[in-house]
Order: sequence, then structure tokens, then C-alpha cells
Amino acid sequence: MRQGSGSQERRGDEIPTRRWLEAAEVRRSRRSYTDESLSGPAADALEHFCRTFTPFEGARTVLVREAPGRIFTGWLLHVYGKVSSPSALVFVGDRRLPDAAARAGYTGEAAVLEATALDFATCWIGGGVRRGKVEELLGLQDHEHVYSISALGYSSDRVSLGERVTARLAKARTRKPLETIAPGLSSWPGWVRAGVEAARTAPSATNRQPWRFAFSPGPAGPEAPAATVRLFFDGGDTPVISKRLDCGIAMLHFELGALSAGASGSWTLREGNDVAEWSRWSD
Repeated sequence: MRQGSGSQERRGDEIPTRRWLEAAEVRRSRRSYTDESLSGPAADALEHFCRTFTPFEGARTVLVREAPGRIFTGWLLHVYGKVSSPSALVFVGDRRLPDAAARAGYTGEAAVLEATALDFATCWIGGGVRRGKVEELLGLQDHEHVYSISALGYSSDRVSLGERVTARLAKARTRKPLETIAPGLSSWPGWVRAGVEAARTAPSATNRQPWRFAFSPGPAGPEAPAATVRLFFDGGDTPVISKRLDCGIAMLHFELGALSAGASGSWTLREGNDVAEWSRWSD
């Protein structure tokens, strides 16, 4: 791999590809939880993961084992239903970085998939977060910002009214066709198609799926990538829940899909609507 400004340098074998792809398949957002607090080896393993998985400078996940209910009282929860969660994953980024939201999305989704693999229930929450309360709870520095959180705990057997409403809304807003998010995909290499198909299942705020992909074959050589995939979004960004956060989540899903097809590479983060570029280097 090659390293450049804003790049993420990591060997593909450091990601548990199969484990996280399987977690992505079975993960369902849950809003009702038991009162049981997180404890035991699985909770310890997740906390260790959150402390040590920092693929991007300026982004981290914090596990809050005892989350006060007042942090789950943002405006969006009045629409989709309240969350009753004993614990939380908090996705923190350095607000001074223009690509901090994408970094937080990538890092946070990794923690959510690892939590799912450890049999915990989760639910990404953006507009339902009282960020000031969370930042106060964690004692964050002035330059740190809470970009989103996830509920965390053991799922209740009871499916709440809010969950049923959310499920109906999700069915009404189906996944966008592959050719919409990646025009020309049918003519692209198999590893790119695998990456885009994995990214298509990534969660996003109100299921808006803002990510788009463009493929460029490159002149293979010692100083040039064999191919690149650009990840971007159309239109303007949104103030409360950034589209860049959603795209950061999709970055991880694309990487998992590409790795599953035998293609390793590295991300270079961009600014503006161009969120990131994945470079596959010649073996």
C-alpha cells in the first residue's frame, strides 16, 4: 500500500472480513433493550476493541457501559420512537478536520459490527442525540465532537411500536438500485461490484443512501494504482447528520466487499463532496 495525505494505511488481513460481513447481514436496529448492564468477557472484548481500533487519526469510539437516559432525548426520537438502552457507543471526531465525520462513520461502523458479532444489539442514532450532554458526560476536549452514537445492550423480546413504525418506513424506502449508486457498474471488475454491493447495505440517516461510486482503471506501475474507486455524494451536505458520516459507514462496507473478492488497497480521504478514494495497488 502507498501512503498519502489523509490516507488510511492498514493491511487487509487486519480486518476480520468474514466476521463483519456476516454481522452486517444479521444486524437489525433495535430500540428496546433489557435493563441488564454490560459485563463479562464479551463486554470487555468490545471495550478493548473500541480503545485500540483507530484506523484514522482524529476519530475514536467510546464505550459507555452505563448510559444515562437523558442522552437519548433528541428531536428525531419523537418521530421514530424512544430508545431504552443501558449502554452506548459514542463516535467522536476532531472537529478541526474537514473529513472528521467520514472518519467517525468508518470507525463507528466497525465498532457496531464488532458489537453485533459479540451478540449485542445496536441502533445508530443521529438526530436523537443530545450531543452537549454526551460531550459533558465524556469530558471531551473543545476540539472533539460527538458525530453520532449507537444504543447498545441486550435486545428485549418485545418489539415496540416505534420499532414497528421504523420497520414499515424502512420497507417503504427500499435500497437504491446498484446502477443508481454506481452508474456503469455492470462493466466494472468483479471486486468493485462486490464492494458496491456491500456498500449498498450500509445504514444511513433516514435510509437516504447518499453515497455514489465512480471507477477508474489506472496505469499499473510502481508509483500508480492499478485502479481507483471514488466515493462521493451529490448535492449539499446536511447540518445535523452529515452525509459524510453516512459515506464513512459506506467506506467500511465497500472495503469489506472488496477484500472478500481478494482486492486489498487503501483509502485517501478528500474534502467537499468527494469523500474518499480507494486505491488498489498492483500486487
